[in-house]
Amino acid sequence: MSRGVERTLLSIDRQKLKADQWETYQTIHSFLTQAREALTSKDFQQATNLVQKARVLSSELSKAVR
Repeated sequence: MSRGVERTLLSIDRQKLKADQWETYQTIHSFLTQAREALTSKDFQQATNLVQKARVLSSELSKAVR
């Protein structure tokens, strides 16, 4: 479910991120962590919502750093 977002994060050179981009990167990572926790709790709706938020942010971040 979150593999695409994780691949996007791995493709980003974190050392080249500006401060606001780094905050976005950390937010994405936090959403993915929370999504995994929601899956563990069998809260599938919450997990889906968090992954969708992470996907949107990762897409925007990926475009911004190109």
